Amino acid sequence: MAAAFFRAGYIESWGRGIDKIKNECKNAGAFEPDIRYDFGGVQVTFTGEIPVTGEVLSEMSQKLSQKLSQKLSQKMSQKMSQKMSQKILLAINENKKITRAELSQIVNVTSRTIARNLKKLQEQNLIRRIGPDNGGHWEVIEKADE
Repeated sequence: MAAAFFRAGYIESWGRGIDKIKNECKNAGAFEPDIRYDFGGVQVTFTGEIPVTGEVLSEMSQKLSQKLSQKLSQKMSQKMSQKMSQKILLAINENKKITRAELSQIVNVTSRTIARNLKKLQEQNLIRRIGPDNGGHWEVIEKADE
Protein backbone atom coordinates (compact mmCIF):
# COMPACT_ATOMS: atom_id res chain seq x y z
CA MET A 1 0.00 0.00 0.00
CA ALA A 2 2.86 2.38 0.84
CA ALA A 3 4.30 1.77 -2.63
CA ALA A 4 1.01 2.81 -4.23
CA PHE A 5 0.93 6.05 -2.20
CA PHE A 6 4.56 6.68 -3.14
CA ARG A 7 3.86 6.19 -6.88
CA ALA A 8 0.76 8.40 -6.63
CA GLY A 9 2.89 11.18 -5.13
CA TYR A 10 1.12 11.28 -1.76
CA ILE A 11 4.32 10.45 0.17
CA GLU A 12 7.95 11.12 -0.69
CA SER A 13 9.24 7.94 0.94
CA TRP A 14 8.34 5.50 3.70
CA GLY A 15 10.10 4.34 6.81
CA ARG A 16 11.61 7.73 7.68
CA GLY A 17 8.75 9.36 9.61
CA ILE A 18 9.84 8.33 13.09
CA ASP A 19 13.41 9.51 12.47
CA LYS A 20 12.11 12.83 11.14
CA ILE A 21 9.91 13.31 14.24
CA LYS A 22 12.86 12.57 16.57
CA ASN A 23 15.17 14.92 14.67
CA GLU A 24 12.64 17.78 14.68
CA CYS A 25 12.10 17.37 18.44
CA LYS A 26 15.87 17.43 18.99
CA ASN A 27 16.28 20.53 16.78
CA ALA A 28 13.48 22.31 18.66
CA GLY A 29 14.97 21.46 22.05
CA ALA A 30 12.00 19.28 22.98
CA PHE A 31 11.97 15.84 24.59
CA GLU A 32 12.04 12.86 22.28
CA PRO A 33 8.53 11.38 21.96
CA ASP A 34 7.47 8.02 23.38
CA ILE A 35 6.57 5.80 20.41
CA ARG A 36 4.55 2.61 20.90
CA TYR A 37 3.14 0.15 18.44
CA ASP A 38 -0.24 -0.92 19.83
CA PHE A 39 -3.36 -2.56 18.35
CA GLY A 40 -1.97 -2.59 14.85
CA GLY A 41 -1.20 1.15 14.95
CA VAL A 42 1.34 3.63 16.19
CA GLN A 43 0.90 5.83 19.26
CA VAL A 44 3.19 8.86 19.60
CA THR A 45 3.22 10.71 22.94
CA PHE A 46 4.96 14.05 23.34
CA THR A 47 5.90 15.13 26.87
CA GLY A 48 7.38 18.21 28.47
CA GLU A 49 6.89 21.85 27.70
CA ILE A 50 6.57 23.12 24.19
CA PRO A 51 9.55 25.36 23.49
CA VAL A 52 8.35 28.85 22.60
CA THR A 53 10.50 31.08 20.43
CA GLY A 54 10.59 34.84 20.75
CA GLU A 55 8.62 35.14 17.51
CA VAL A 56 5.82 32.87 18.77
CA LEU A 57 5.78 34.67 22.13
CA SER A 58 5.59 38.04 20.38
CA GLU A 59 2.67 36.85 18.22
CA MET A 60 0.82 35.47 21.25
CA SER A 61 1.41 38.73 23.13
CA GLN A 62 0.14 40.77 20.18
CA LYS A 63 -3.07 38.69 19.88
CA LEU A 64 -3.71 38.92 23.62
CA SER A 65 -3.12 42.66 23.54
CA GLN A 66 -5.61 43.07 20.66
CA LYS A 67 -8.30 41.05 22.45
CA LEU A 68 -7.83 42.98 25.69
CA SER A 69 -7.87 46.28 23.82
CA GLN A 70 -11.14 45.38 22.06
CA LYS A 71 -12.85 44.29 25.29
CA LEU A 72 -11.63 47.36 27.17
CA SER A 73 -12.74 49.63 24.33
CA GLN A 74 -16.22 48.04 24.29
CA LYS A 75 -16.60 48.38 28.07
CA MET A 76 -15.38 51.99 28.06
CA SER A 77 -17.69 52.87 25.17
CA GLN A 78 -20.62 51.30 27.00
CA LYS A 79 -19.85 53.17 30.23
CA MET A 80 -19.41 56.47 28.37
CA SER A 81 -22.72 55.90 26.60
CA GLN A 82 -24.45 55.23 29.93
CA LYS A 83 -22.97 58.38 31.47
CA MET A 84 -24.00 60.40 28.43
CA SER A 85 -27.54 59.03 28.65
CA GLN A 86 -27.69 59.96 32.34
CA LYS A 87 -26.53 63.51 31.61
CA ILE A 88 -29.12 63.86 28.85
CA LEU A 89 -31.91 62.58 31.10
CA LEU A 90 -30.89 64.96 33.90
CA ALA A 91 -30.76 67.90 31.50
CA ILE A 92 -34.21 67.06 30.09
CA ASN A 93 -35.59 66.80 33.63
CA GLU A 94 -34.28 70.30 34.37
CA ASN A 95 -35.51 71.82 31.10
CA LYS A 96 -38.20 70.00 29.10
CA LYS A 97 -37.76 72.40 26.14
CA ILE A 98 -34.01 71.89 25.90
CA THR A 99 -32.64 71.77 22.33
CA ARG A 100 -30.16 69.40 20.77
CA ALA A 101 -27.65 72.24 20.51
CA GLU A 102 -27.98 72.97 24.25
CA LEU A 103 -27.63 69.26 25.08
CA SER A 104 -24.58 69.14 22.83
CA GLN A 105 -22.93 71.92 24.87
CA ILE A 106 -23.86 70.36 28.23
CA VAL A 107 -22.66 66.86 27.35
CA ASN A 108 -19.75 68.20 25.26
CA VAL A 109 -20.42 66.10 22.13
CA THR A 110 -21.66 66.87 18.61
CA SER A 111 -25.31 67.49 17.78
CA ARG A 112 -25.28 64.31 15.68
CA THR A 113 -24.15 62.29 18.72
CA ILE A 114 -26.96 63.86 20.75
CA ALA A 115 -29.46 62.94 18.00
CA ARG A 116 -28.30 59.30 18.04
CA ASN A 117 -28.52 59.15 21.82
CA LEU A 118 -31.97 60.76 21.91
CA LYS A 119 -33.18 58.20 19.37
CA LYS A 120 -31.71 55.37 21.46
CA LEU A 121 -33.37 56.73 24.62
CA GLN A 122 -36.69 56.90 22.75
CA GLU A 123 -36.28 53.31 21.54
CA GLN A 124 -35.61 52.25 25.13
CA ASN A 125 -38.83 54.07 26.18
CA LEU A 126 -36.93 56.35 28.54
CA ILE A 127 -38.00 59.60 26.86
CA ARG A 128 -40.61 60.77 24.38
CA ARG A 129 -41.03 63.85 22.25
CA ILE A 130 -44.26 65.76 22.71
CA GLY A 131 -45.11 68.05 19.80
CA PRO A 132 -43.03 69.11 16.82
CA ASP A 133 -39.25 69.54 16.70
CA ASN A 134 -39.73 73.30 16.80
CA GLY A 135 -41.96 74.23 19.73
CA GLY A 136 -42.37 70.79 21.33
CA HIS A 137 -40.74 69.41 24.45
CA TRP A 138 -39.15 66.28 25.91
CA GLU A 139 -40.67 64.10 28.56
CA VAL A 140 -38.80 61.59 30.72
CA ILE A 141 -40.91 58.45 31.04
CA GLU A 142 -41.19 57.36 34.64
CA LYS A 143 -41.14 53.63 35.39
CA ALA A 144 -44.66 53.88 36.85
CA ASP A 145 -45.92 54.97 33.36
CA GLU A 146 -45.01 51.60 31.85
